[in-house]
Amino acid sequence: MSDTGTPTGQAGRVVKDEAILDLTHLTEPGQLAAISRIEDVAVVIVPESLAAAYATIPTVGVASTLYVPSGVNVRLQTGSMTVGGDGLGAENDVLVVIGLLLITSPVTGPVPKRIYVVGAVLAPRGSEQVLGQALAGGTGGVSYYQYADGQQVKVLSGQVKLSPAVLANTAGRPDDILVVAGQVVVTGEVASVGYGLTLIAGQLAAPAASRDVLEPAIQTQGQVAWYEGANPRVFNGSASIGPDFLRLLAAPTTLVALGDLTLEETVTETALQEKVAGLAVFGDVIAPAGLIGVVQFLATDVFGDILTSEQARDRASDGPDGSGS
Repeated sequence: MSDTGTPTGQAGRVVKDEAILDLTHLTEPGQLAAISRIEDVAVVIVPESLAAAYATIPTVGVASTLYVPSGVNVRLQTGSMTVGGDGLGAENDVLVVIGLLLITSPVTGPVPKRIYVVGAVLAPRGSEQVLGQALAGGTGGVSYYQYADGQQVKVLSGQVKLSPAVLANTAGRPDDILVVAGQVVVTGEVASVGYGLTLIAGQLAAPAASRDVLEPAIQTQGQVAWYEGANPRVFNGSASIGPDFLRLLAAPTTLVALGDLTLEETVTETALQEKVAGLAVFGDVIAPAGLIGVVQFLATDVFGDILTSEQARDRASDGPDGSGS
């Protein structure tokens, strides 16, 4: 938090660039008066009794606001949470999960008063009635799977590469479950998927040659890019590409960027066409104005904007409200 002036000139704190702002410890509206503004916060958790006071605070870039009952025990979990059907919590709890909630056995007993999930929920079939009464708000999807005794549930998270051998699951059972939360790249051509359920929650980049095999076999909650070729170059985050990198590529190669992709001013159209087979970018592509047409042609999937270098500089100079201040 940082001190600054409110729009009316009163001193107050600006809460900025936080993943989670948990206000459930506050009990009086006057306690919120110390906050003048909230900017670029992914999730704000607010007691229902303070909803009116919270509404008076200017907010910019708040992705999700969760209103929870007052006077309950709030349990906050960030990241993936794997739990059996009898381990969700007591009846007076409120469970907040920022990520994936994976329930590995049927839910039959008491459940928390409310469950909020900013992410995905995966639970066994037969739990719909009990669980549905508790699920309240949040964002993301709820999927139910066929439960069987002895089935294995494999959970992977973060930045993950999946090979055809992992997806084939030759050493497992056909009713096993694979859950991957995060940024996922499938490398190599996939002949079969040996899981009863494969859930990808996040961003998935997979070979276009395997699309007919993968699409019927997986569930996705997020963004999916299908890249050309068998051996892409993968950047786990934003990347800047220059002429030296392109010169060292032995053959035309697809580039997969799990973030923004910037082409340096010295990259030529000839080098780009000769060395890049395709672009799959989970962010913006920034390029010199003379290369925009080539970028548009090579891009199979771009989950952001294609910008000239000048447009990107102008955007960076703008304030959080786009006013340039």
